[in-house]
Amino acid sequence: MVRRALDWWSEHPQLADALLAAAACTFLLVEVPYSDHTIASPGSLPVTFWGDLLAYASLAVRRRYPVPVLALVWTLWLAGGRWDIWAEWNASWAELSTPTALMLVLYTGGRWTSSRWPVVFLAGTLLPALVTVARMWAGPVLPEPPDDLYVVSFVTCAAAWGLGRLRRSEAEAVARAAARAEESKAQVALAEERIRIARELHDIVAHNVSAMVIQSTGAGVALLNDDKAEARAAVEAIGHVGRTALAELRMLLGVLREGPTLPQPGIEAIRELTEWLPIDVRLRVEGPTRPAPPDVGLAAYRIVQEALTNTLKHAGKDANAEVTLRYADDGLHIQVTDDGVGGVGGTERGRAGAFGHGLIGMRERAEALGGTAQGGPLPGGGFGVEVTLPWE
Repeated sequence: MVRRALDWWSEHPQLADALLAAAACTFLLVEVPYSDHTIASPGSLPVTFWGDLLAYASLAVRRRYPVPVLALVWTLWLAGGRWDIWAEWNASWAELSTPTALMLVLYTGGRWTSSRWPVVFLAGTLLPALVTVARMWAGPVLPEPPDDLYVVSFVTCAAAWGLGRLRRSEAEAVARAAARAEESKAQVALAEERIRIARELHDIVAHNVSAMVIQSTGAGVALLNDDKAEARAAVEAIGHVGRTALAELRMLLGVLREGPTLPQPGIEAIRELTEWLPIDVRLRVEGPTRPAPPDVGLAAYRIVQEALTNTLKHAGKDANAEVTLRYADDGLHIQVTDDGVGGVGGTERGRAGAFGHGLIGMRERAEALGGTAQGGPLPGGGFGVEVTLPWE
C-alpha cells in the first residue's frame, strides 16, 4: 500500500505537490490561528501567519521552480525571525510553520536541480548565527544568545539538502545504468540487423550469380553443339535471373534507405524460383494452405533458395531436386532433397563440407523464428534439408 502510494506520488509530481500545499495550508488555517484563544478574528492574525501561509502555498510548484520557491521561503523564514529550526521541530504541531517549509524546499533544491543556488541558501541559514555573534559584540544590554548559536538548526537544514542530493545522485546513477542498458540493446540490435542484411545480401547474390554462371556455361556448350534452342533458353534464363537479382537488391537498398517499399518474396515466389533453375525441380504442396506471416514467408523462400543453390553448385545441372511444403498446425514444414552427389572430389563427404556454411545460414533463419533446421546426406545418395518454421 505504501509502495503504491509512493509510486503514484512519483508518477504525478505536480498533482502531488498541489495536494501537499493544500494540506499544509488547510492545517495552518484550521489549527494555528485559533489554537491561541486570544485571537478573535482573521484580521488580528500576526504578519508571520500570512508569511507561513505563503510559504506553504508555494510548495505547489516546488519541483517546477525549485530555486525561486527556495528563495521565497528562505526570505520569509529570515524575515519572520523564528530562526531556531530545531527548537520549532521539537515544539507542538501547531507551531510548525516557515522553518518546516524551508527544510522541505532545501530537500527539493538538492533533489530536483543541479543549480548551486540551494547551497548558497543553505549557507544563508548561518546568517542568524552571525547576527547573534554581532549582538554579543555589541554589548551586554542585548538579550543573551542561545547556547548553540543555531548550529543545530544549520545541521538540520544541511541534512535535508544532503538527503535530497543523495536521492538525486541515486536517480542519476539509475538513469545512467538504464541508458547503458538501452545502448547495449541498441548495439545488439544493430549487430543483429547487420547480420540479417549480410545474410539477405549473400542469399541474393550467391543464388543468382551461381545460377547465371551455370546457365552461361550451358549456353556456351549449346553454342558449340549448334543447339540454338537450348542456348536461347539459357540466355533467357540468365536475363530472368539477372533481373530478379537486380529487383531484390533494389528492394534491399530501399529498405536500408527508406524502409520497406516493395513486398518481400514469400512462399508464393518459391514456385517461380523452381521454374527458372537449370535443374529439374519438382514442387509439392501438402495440407491446406494458409496465409503466412511475412517473416515466415521470407525465411521459407530464402531457405529453399539456399538449398537449391547448393544443389546447383555441388550436384550439377543433371541433378533432380524436390521441394515439399507441408502446411501443419504447428507450422510450415519444408523439405528439399536432391539425388546428386557432386561436391569436392565428387563425394558426399566433400559436398557436406562445402554445404556447411549454407546450412548454418538456414539454421540461423529458422532459429530466429523459433524453428529448427537440419540437413545432410541421404542414405540412398544425394542431400536433404528439413526445416520447420512455426506460424507464430
